[in-house]
Amino acid sequence: MTAGSTGLPGSLGLPGSPTVSPLGSPTDSPAPRLAADTYAIASVDKAVQLLLAMAQWPPERTAGVSELARQLGLTKTQVYRLLRTLERHDLVVQEPGERRYRLGPTLLALGEAARERIGLVRAARPVMDRLAAETGESVHLVERHQRLAVVVDLRDSAQRVRLTARVGGRYPLHAGACPQAILAYLPAHQQEQVLAQLASLPRYTPRTVLDPARLRRILDDVRERGYAFSDEDVDPGARAVGAPIFGPSGEPVGAISVAGPSFRLPDALVPRYGALVRQAAAEVTARFGGVVPPAFERAAAADGPHHGERPS
Repeated sequence: MTAGSTGLPGSLGLPGSPTVSPLGSPTDSPAPRLAADTYAIASVDKAVQLLLAMAQWPPERTAGVSELARQLGLTKTQVYRLLRTLERHDLVVQEPGERRYRLGPTLLALGEAARERIGLVRAARPVMDRLAAETGESVHLVERHQRLAVVVDLRDSAQRVRLTARVGGRYPLHAGACPQAILAYLPAHQQEQVLAQLASLPRYTPRTVLDPARLRRILDDVRERGYAFSDEDVDPGARAVGAPIFGPSGEPVGAISVAGPSFRLPDALVPRYGALVRQAAAEVTARFGGVVPPAFERAAAADGPHHGERPS
């Protein structure tokens, strides 16, 4: 989630702290080294890392050769040659009269083309429109990529104070409504892989849960209700309710959520929004050709009161 003049603080860039990358490390730190791949082309790999690094910076920040070289662990000559090559295709553009660069318009076309080819986005589009109209709050759609939840579509609230997000933003599965909704319905061995790495995952706020036993209890509550409740564990002053979307195998492929400021999402409203997102997730699952597992169906049938553990 990103900050704006009318938005709440961003969930990947907490106030007063360095901007955090999707994997939880500061974006100004050296880029992580990827595992060796016999078929990988080193120059293409470096160009992709450069674009990803620039994408994590605030929109108003342009990139200089020296700082990119420092962040990526490359020489200034290497970075300059990469930038000039990318510039030929409008993947980056040079600021007029400056030796600084920003992302270029070709990426917009590529991103839109990729988004339109994600079947989940097409399946969820009318459901997201209805959910946004019913709640008046922001609606987020994420797709699961291994141990990350990636924002693939959104509907921003028309309210002056609202929760915003960035398409392409990536979140670990331990915190937040959509990530926890996915994690709760993953097979047990995949859940344990995430729980085993909790100590290395970001603590966004004092309410972010990094204790494995406690997170297990929260996931039990998610499965009992059929939706996850995020109570300021990612953003101070922000709450969200999210439910998983399932693929043909019955495993979660994504999630959908309603998110807003805490003062507009009081405890009394959580069960209603929980039922709405659970119904929305089931509908997207059906439109996507997925299969709702029995545990999720039982939670929907029970439709019990919200009583999940409140992160603190």
